[in-house]
Amino acid sequence: MDRFGASEAEPVLVGMSGATVVRLLRGRQTLYYKSGDGPMAAAISAEADRMEWLGSTGFPCPQVVDRGNNWVLTAELPGRDASQHWPAADRPAVIAALAEGLRLLDSLSDCPFDSPFPGSATAVTHGDYCAPNVFVDPETLKFCGVLDVGRLGAGDRYLDLALMVKSLSNGLNPQYGGPSAAQAFVAAYGGDFGDPRIQSYIDLDNSGAFDPRNDLR
Repeated sequence: MDRFGASEAEPVLVGMSGATVVRLLRGRQTLYYKSGDGPMAAAISAEADRMEWLGSTGFPCPQVVDRGNNWVLTAELPGRDASQHWPAADRPAVIAALAEGLRLLDSLSDCPFDSPFPGSATAVTHGDYCAPNVFVDPETLKFCGVLDVGRLGAGDRYLDLALMVKSLSNGLNPQYGGPSAAQAFVAAYGGDFGDPRIQSYIDLDNSGAFDPRNDLR
């Protein structure tokens, strides 16, 4: 990592993207280098395009510091992701922050990308809006940004609602209380927990057919 002037480099082994991710220290900066070959290279390029557009709107996401044909270097996003352990007293506020972030994302317009998922293009959707990809300030308990925007695009606002419902209900984030937390999230957003699109989008996501490495529209 000499070309980036980093003093330390540490592989990041969590995550399911299939890319190589390395955490770099450069002075007081923490940077993330993400690279891959074949379909992953195209997915990384597509994600970098989306991060640059999203950042240009003022919406909080990792800043693209540099990029190449099959890699991207980004600045660290402040805060902690919602899948980490939070004190019980803070969890309702974290759920509220997840809803706040989604409302802010949905308020954007003129997105130049399409969601790979079917549905009406009525909102800017993240495409993988789950607890590990949403960051919250541990001091203020306010929303402070998103990661992994490779499936970002204009789509149905119920897509992101569905994916967070899945994230809060599937047992991977038991600290929040399962389906009751998912229902509280949808209510905080202002959605209808009984809308059939929620289960429909969960089923589509579970199918694996909308992996950004396979569909880069």
